[in-house]
Amino acid sequence: MTKVPSLTEIDALADEDILYVWDASTPSTPDKKMLGLKLRPAGSKITHYLRYESTIVIPAINAATEGSAAITVAGAAVGDHVVFNMRDALPADLGITSVRVSAVDTVQVRFRNFHTANNYAGGTLACDALVIRSIAA
Repeated sequence: MTKVPSLTEIDALADEDILYVWDASTPSTPDKKMLGLKLRPAGSKITHYLRYESTIVIPAINAATEGSAAITVAGAAVGDHVVFNMRDALPADLGITSVRVSAVDTVQVRFRNFHTANNYAGGTLACDALVIRSIAA
């Protein structure tokens, strides 16, 4: 039998990997095995985290209408989840109505000008986005 210190280390644990376990709760038969899958909680498995930290160019938006802006997040795929935050304060009467991965590598942010008379001239604001990919367990 190979001694534990002599074993090579793996880079990541796969769900199908089998682990040797010394089960202290059963002293008469302590040798057990388990799948790597049992080491993570049930539910979705996070496979990717992609971070964006830069700026977004918000287009001019007429009063009481909406406009879209996009940022490039390399590796983002349609169906990924997005957490989006502005680091700068949003201008008065401007709000974010939706954020989604609209195409490969592209996160679309939809803005609404809630003012009923004044147009928004457009601008650049600092923002962060976290794109998360998960699969069913």
